[in-house]
Amino acid sequence: MKVLTMSDTAAEFKSKFPKKMLVWTALAIAVFAVTYWQAFYFNEKFNLDPGMLSIIRVLLGLMLIVTWAGWAFFFAGHRLVGLLILLVPAGVFTLYHPNFSGDIAISGLKPRFWSSSRSFAIECDDSPVTVDLNTTSPIDFPQFLGPNRNAQIESVTLADSWDTEPELLWKIGVGEGWSGFVVVNGFAITQEQRDADECVTCYDVHTGKLVWINRNQRRHEDTMGMGKVGPRATPLVHEGLVYVTSGTGVLDCLQGSTGELVWSADVPKLVGISQAAKTNSKGLTYTMEDSNLPWGRSGSPLIFEDFVVVPAGGPATIDKQSESTAATLIAFDKKTGDEKWRGGNRPISYGSPNVATVGGIQQILLVVEDWAVGHDPKTGEELWSHSWLGKSSGDANCSQVTPVDNHRLILSKGYNMGGELIEVKQSDGDWLVTTLKKDPRVLKTKFTNPTIFDGHTYSLSDGYLECTQIDSFRRKWKQRGRFGNGQLLLVGDKLLVHAESGTLKLIQASPAGYQELASIKTIDGICWNTICLYGDLVLVRSDLEAACFRLPTVPK
Repeated sequence: MKVLTMSDTAAEFKSKFPKKMLVWTALAIAVFAVTYWQAFYFNEKFNLDPGMLSIIRVLLGLMLIVTWAGWAFFFAGHRLVGLLILLVPAGVFTLYHPNFSGDIAISGLKPRFWSSSRSFAIECDDSPVTVDLNTTSPIDFPQFLGPNRNAQIESVTLADSWDTEPELLWKIGVGEGWSGFVVVNGFAITQEQRDADECVTCYDVHTGKLVWINRNQRRHEDTMGMGKVGPRATPLVHEGLVYVTSGTGVLDCLQGSTGELVWSADVPKLVGISQAAKTNSKGLTYTMEDSNLPWGRSGSPLIFEDFVVVPAGGPATIDKQSESTAATLIAFDKKTGDEKWRGGNRPISYGSPNVATVGGIQQILLVVEDWAVGHDPKTGEELWSHSWLGKSSGDANCSQVTPVDNHRLILSKGYNMGGELIEVKQSDGDWLVTTLKKDPRVLKTKFTNPTIFDGHTYSLSDGYLECTQIDSFRRKWKQRGRFGNGQLLLVGDKLLVHAESGTLKLIQASPAGYQELASIKTIDGICWNTICLYGDLVLVRSDLEAACFRLPTVPK
């Protein structure tokens, strides 16, 4: 029998000591740190999407796990250790799935097979409440992005500072989903996913008490978990009625006083799209439509005169039948739900339609999968189109077409596309679309929309707050910070910016430079939901919570 000496033991240790592995690990950690802490530099210098940096970090983590397991199993002879290195993370991700932020960074873990503890109002308050959505006022916030659908509020003047911290009126747990709030006459309405039920909920804006709830057994989720669960379109309130688009594409009209159904239209079915029912790891049934929209329907309804208009689309597999049924937009009678017209036959994306006067003609503007289009709001006829590249299962178009004036429109999106300023005019009865300016380094909106003030756009561009001059299309300033894929709202000459992580900032809207006036922490969860301002009350929500704060204002 051979007796091991000290030198033999040292030699064996040296042969198994993983010098190269430690160098590789140190290098991987260094790359991880640089791509995390210098994301602003890479975005500014190389126009690199923050999502790509997140993918690099995820791949580095996977490579470290695999290479360490391989070293332990094949080179060091520690097969059990090698198996554990693989099995432990595999077990974690079997029990939990990663909760991705808007830039594919892992922000936490969510259980796959059981529900995490949620606390939200299940039943309405016992005391009778008269809900009146027919009575309106100038401070109402009745639809997506506000009264004029442009992320601008003119009826309120915010104070220059928050010397007295905004008062928290209420904070509640809510169901999952990405709908924003709308408020009319003191009642706040949003959409939530509560397990198997997709719900439209109405709260007292001053107390946060639930006053009515409409439930439907509908559930949207995507298999990749990137778009997550629940409804994502913001409701619309008009003449006492509430219009909502479900995550599965159904358009419902509800009685505003009670939440009872008035009429309903299955939009995907009307354009020949089938729904496939699936069951998730928690035993909940959800549906995915056979179209180009893996992340669900997010186009908020639009009212034009007697019509309510929504994006429609068509099946993923185009055949003779789907060619005849597909439609870019569908208009319904706002009172009865009768179909009034269909327009176009393009695959849609995740943008919401809006109305503007362009070239002297009122028209509905919309981004679809790979085009920006204008439609006649009375007939649905497509008037013009402009190539705006995108794929709704990847580099999707989400941001609205943003009108600048009677002829000029701004297109914006992330995924390194940036912004484009186009001119739309009529000449001898034909519509002409001309690119005036284009820059992939500005206006890289992803889930957000730019807003315009005094000849400049303000946007969350790849998660950085940015000011861009419209005429020159040159960026005036760009502010690093943990904004993420949050949302913004222009109030007078100030910006309310709600970061993805749940921090509300008050910022002066000025091309002179970034000037932060105040900041407060609001809610937990991922805050992709749009901001709502009702007088001096700001409502914010995430996939977990909602809250209402009273902001310091200046009397008009």
